[in-house]
Amino acid sequence: MRRILALVAVLGWALGVPVTFRYTPPPGLEVRTVSLRGSFNGWGETPMKKEDGSWTITLDLEPGEYQYKFFINGQWPKDMCHDPTFGTPMVDPTAAGCVDDGFGGQNAVIVVQAPVAPGGPVALEFAHDPKEARYLSLADGKLSLRFSAAEGAVAKAWLEAGGERFPMHCQLFFPGTEVWRVAVAPGIGAYRIRVQTQDGREEVFGPFTPPAHPFAEVPWVGEGVGYQIFPERFFNGDPSNDAKALETDEYRFNLVWQRSGEMGPHLSGWTDPPSVHHCCHQYFGGDLAGVLAKLPHLEALGVRLIYFNPLFDSGSAHGYDTHDHLEVSPKFGDKTLLKKLLEEAHRRGMRVIFDFVPNHTGLGFWAFQDVVRRGPASPYWNWYFIKRWPFTPGDGQAYEGWWGLGNLPKLNTANPGVRRYLLEVAKYWLRFGFDGVRVDVPGDLLDAHGFFKALRTELKGLKPEAYLVGEIWQRDTSWLQGDEFDSLMNYAIGRDILLRFAKGGSLALYNGRRALADLSRTYALYPEAVAGMGFNLISSHDTARLLTEVGGGGLGDVPSSEARARQRLAAALLYALPGVPVTFQGDECGFTGEKPDKPPYDLQRYPFQWDRCRGETLAFYQGLAWLRRELPALRSAVFRGYLGEGHLLAFFRGEPGEGEVLAAFNSGLEATPLPLPPGGWRDPLEGRTYRNQVEIPPLGFRYLVHSGG
Repeated sequence: MRRILALVAVLGWALGVPVTFRYTPPPGLEVRTVSLRGSFNGWGETPMKKEDGSWTITLDLEPGEYQYKFFINGQWPKDMCHDPTFGTPMVDPTAAGCVDDGFGGQNAVIVVQAPVAPGGPVALEFAHDPKEARYLSLADGKLSLRFSAAEGAVAKAWLEAGGERFPMHCQLFFPGTEVWRVAVAPGIGAYRIRVQTQDGREEVFGPFTPPAHPFAEVPWVGEGVGYQIFPERFFNGDPSNDAKALETDEYRFNLVWQRSGEMGPHLSGWTDPPSVHHCCHQYFGGDLAGVLAKLPHLEALGVRLIYFNPLFDSGSAHGYDTHDHLEVSPKFGDKTLLKKLLEEAHRRGMRVIFDFVPNHTGLGFWAFQDVVRRGPASPYWNWYFIKRWPFTPGDGQAYEGWWGLGNLPKLNTANPGVRRYLLEVAKYWLRFGFDGVRVDVPGDLLDAHGFFKALRTELKGLKPEAYLVGEIWQRDTSWLQGDEFDSLMNYAIGRDILLRFAKGGSLALYNGRRALADLSRTYALYPEAVAGMGFNLISSHDTARLLTEVGGGGLGDVPSSEARARQRLAAALLYALPGVPVTFQGDECGFTGEKPDKPPYDLQRYPFQWDRCRGETLAFYQGLAWLRRELPALRSAVFRGYLGEGHLLAFFRGEPGEGEVLAAFNSGLEATPLPLPPGGWRDPLEGRTYRNQVEIPPLGFRYLVHSGG
């Protein structure tokens, strides 16, 4: 009976809250079709109906925060908060604000609140299933067990196993829901969960049997900090290989480009201004020798994980148009130098992951060139989606390309030959010495989940502690069930939560309460094993620089002191989360760089100006790394909510009672008092212990260690 009641409660919660979306076109705009696309429907198309001049649809959504856009006349509004064609100042005035969509625009945000129950006892709504990784996983060497229940329903809870009783604690809370947790030694066998409700009733659920092989954290990931290197713009350690960039550039293969009369690729000095080809075909000479020379810089930053943008033979500065997956790009060096770099990084305690691009190739890729020459007679004809032949390489109408781009022909990953080739490529580089892989646009592959299940099986069979990261921008747990990725690139945490909080602004649009609820909701959905090895970042090669995002201006601008303080606040937030904080090259030096929507593109990728590194900012990042080394709780997988109100955000890190850290942040311009939990709380930077209350400085933070008493 209890199981039936629990199932009814979960199903009742899943039915959700009715939410009506409405689009009212601006005067003069003829609208023929409107659909709703968002994180709640996998960005699929849900048609809206026209009623009295507006387009509407009502959906039942679970409580939470979602992103969405209206798809109008077959087009995406670029910015749901300001689009001159589809609606100004906002396409949807009812939205709770907007966040980066990952493609240079803004998604609208809606927050769905749980309905307030009528008076009387709160329904328990217990939910736990050991087969779901969010409820049971291995992290910090322990078995993390959790259940969810209705907010305010549970007074106490215990895990009962092997004749012992282990008290559980409330870990996460957000509107409508609480998550309770306990960590025990692995191998406990069958267990029950006993719950005492707020009105004094006791309910027992189980017995449950843990899976033989729970989803387990890769333990080394969260131990240090991470660093992203865009090699062509990092440091030029060997000028003799600079000209090789022109020898392999896409221009050699793109006949559409050649015939256009447009300026081709070119070399520049390290401090030369960006050209119209800055994004992709303006070369500055960064290489592997440069990375090798700067490893001491990374070591001083506490780096234990290096993520390289593509290193392999390609037709651009960014490298996502592969020509040969099994060769190092000549402009960067060769395999001998790469092997030396990996060995030296490993000697310094650093792991290294490579960027893998399985969805598409460049025009110079050997299989595509065979199709260009031989057409349907090529054995690789079905590796691609050819619409007509003969064709001109670079013509995006003749074959399918990523986002319709003629220079990025899409691979047919449903083809067994393509799939086997790509899996062998990934295994080759793991054998070569890499410690894991970051996968580019995994959601765009055919049979994506099937492909990445196979990838995980083969890579983990080769190297069990290999780290597998997928470039998914949204919060999406479908990839994180223990059979595909270890982590996503957590833009959904770093940009949608941390950056929004650190920017400040109107508390009505975003505040500490919203930020804590968003973090709690995310960590409730993600297995604790995933949290412990989360790939956490705010900025990257695909976004504006962090300092620019918080108001520091564009490339070459002089940031204000407030913008620099907000960068420090954002970085301190990032370093406080479970998992690995990843810094994009140059952010530690306080560089700016925007991501324009017209040439020159991608100014955040401008070469690293080593002589302009701001020492104060660099020292701050080094200090954050020191704190992570000194405070073991910051390296644990455990996140526990504490307080979010106004400009204040605070949460616990680490196992309760084991040197727990209280991390607190203030996004406001005035100092704000934070009430403290019982006991003493020591600030390791001041060497002072606080009780009852502590002041969080304006645009500041504190990591406070529980000292007992």
